[in-house]
Amino acid sequence: MTFKEFAKKVSEFETPKVKKYIYESPDKGKTIYRREFNNYNKREKIMEMISLFDYLGHAAGPELGLKVATAAGKAGVMKETKKLNHKGWDKNVNLYPKSFLDLYFKGGLNEGASGKQLLKG
Repeated sequence: MTFKEFAKKVSEFETPKVKKYIYESPDKGKTIYRREFNNYNKREKIMEMISLFDYLGHAAGPELGLKVATAAGKAGVMKETKKLNHKGWDKNVNLYPKSFLDLYFKGGLNEGASGKQLLKG
């Protein structure tokens, strides 16, 4: 086979298409969406940051709050804080990805879980 014949065969192969994404957050990082480049009609929510109070529907208390914060730190999960002034509480609260809280409270996360394990879920 000559080089020209080889080059012609190779040029007939389909070039794999790599998807390019745009990441957007309309609420300054609380919720993150992604969409394919040049596709304005469909976006996918990939991360929502939420407090323990919002997740549980009631105050978590300092003991549970510390356990969740410790587990998030060991797992390498990023957290944020926001100022909350509600019924006598005028302090910062931690925000975690909702997917992490789902894992933590539904038994899918144990004390030894790493960030790599979280990404598989």
